[in-house]
Amino acid sequence: MPNNKLYKWSEFSFRRRLLVIMTFSGLIQLLILSAAGFIYLKDWQSQDSGNKALGVAKFLAATPMVNNALQQQNPQLIQNEIEVLRSSINAAFIVVGDINGIRYSHPIAERVGLKMQGGDNDNALIDGLSYVSYAKGSLGNSVRGKTPVYDPAGNIIGVVSVGYLVTTIDDKVYHFLFFLIAMALLVVLANALISNFTARRFQNAILGFEPEEFGRLYMELQVTLSTIKEGIISIDKNSYVTSINHSACQILNLKSEQVLHQSLKSVLPESDLTDILLTNNPENDIDIILNGQAIIANRQLIIVEGEVVGAVSSFRLKNEITELTKQLSQIREYADLLRSQTHEHRNKLNTISGLIQLGKKAEVLRLIGQETERYQYLIQFLREAILEPIIAGVLLGKSERARELGLVLDIDDGSRLLALSEHIRPEDLVTILGNFIDNAFEACLSALVLNKQDKKVSVSITDYGEEIIIEVEDNGCGLPQQFKQQRLIQKNVSSKPGKHRGVGLYLVDQIITQYKGQLIMEGKDSKGARVTAYIPKILQKVR
Repeated sequence: MPNNKLYKWSEFSFRRRLLVIMTFSGLIQLLILSAAGFIYLKDWQSQDSGNKALGVAKFLAATPMVNNALQQQNPQLIQNEIEVLRSSINAAFIVVGDINGIRYSHPIAERVGLKMQGGDNDNALIDGLSYVSYAKGSLGNSVRGKTPVYDPAGNIIGVVSVGYLVTTIDDKVYHFLFFLIAMALLVVLANALISNFTARRFQNAILGFEPEEFGRLYMELQVTLSTIKEGIISIDKNSYVTSINHSACQILNLKSEQVLHQSLKSVLPESDLTDILLTNNPENDIDIILNGQAIIANRQLIIVEGEVVGAVSSFRLKNEITELTKQLSQIREYADLLRSQTHEHRNKLNTISGLIQLGKKAEVLRLIGQETERYQYLIQFLREAILEPIIAGVLLGKSERARELGLVLDIDDGSRLLALSEHIRPEDLVTILGNFIDNAFEACLSALVLNKQDKKVSVSITDYGEEIIIEVEDNGCGLPQQFKQQRLIQKNVSSKPGKHRGVGLYLVDQIITQYKGQLIMEGKDSKGARVTAYIPKILQKVR
């Protein structure tokens, strides 16, 4: 049973549609050109034949032979000679007529003496004009050249008519028409091959998708990019911006129409996204400053068929991520504080329970008083000396963590931190202080030969001058000899084994560099290390 299913135009593949469109459009164009060419050629051939006929007619009208025959009214003087001339120029007819339109010559001898047909002699016989006309005579439709014949006195005595049949002209033109049709078919075939090749190349360029699918995917991509909160910007291999989403424009205070198709260096001179086109190394979670905005970015190469064709970067404001980090830090510090307090209080409760069972009530009261006094003193000191709550919370939490680890966290009595300048983020100081103290804890725990009373970490925070100085000193194992400071602050470089190491000091260095500060790491003569961070309190231009 035959399949009578009618396919919709949209169900055809792009290659077939392009083939059909280009083939039919080419065919229609060629047919129009062929028809126009045929009509033009036919008209030109008719005019050329008419002008040729008129020239012959004027020549004959001026000959004594024709003039004598008309004056003597003797057709026999010219019939044979004119027929010889007619055959030599391939004319359909050469007719000489008198003033009354009576033939003196004709290709058919029997028609000599009969009246000329066509009705187009008046302009020559009456008005004395020479012209080309189209009329139907005794031989059929023809194009004619007509001119009057004058006697020596200047009187019109006859007319000469030379003509070519229209069918003869058409026969000449039809050969060209067949040639045009053959060329049209050849061009259509070539057009089909070229369109098929073009469609294949185009579809390969759009990864085999149909144009409608590709257009839909492009619109979906645009909508997706506009809804992503992260900023996204991409460049081609020549470092020209090829796309930028709405979030990127908002973060960097740019307008997409001013950025697209522009050199990245001219739009964002401080950006080094183009560097990965040379290094071919993707980058993740890097801190940079673009257009005055601190951001955290990820960068990846765009590779098509094994060739690097560009790069893309996604980024978010560091403040947003820092806010999350701040909340997580507070939760973690609070959890550490609760865990430390729970552990410490469990020990105290066990001690108190034992003393009560032994009947040592005085010792119980003294122990409770000591614990309360120590804790209240620390809280009161931090409340008065450290005005930034999140930093005071870190110190309180680290103090309890030190007691849990069997260490001593000594906060210098001269420490002071008043209200921070607007350009200094408290969470950045938390990152610096927390990493310094955690590294000091690990250093003390690694030094197994230390006595319990020597496992001390000293912390000092001051803002008396033009800088905030954060200093942490320990009596631990000291700085690793195999690494210099510049090596230790590199990402993923650590003297300690295990995964997820080598990030803390890298972040600290990034923050300090951002504030145009200074990081100093030095080992003590006897044992331990001292790490100091200097943060300018005055706003400086950030790189």
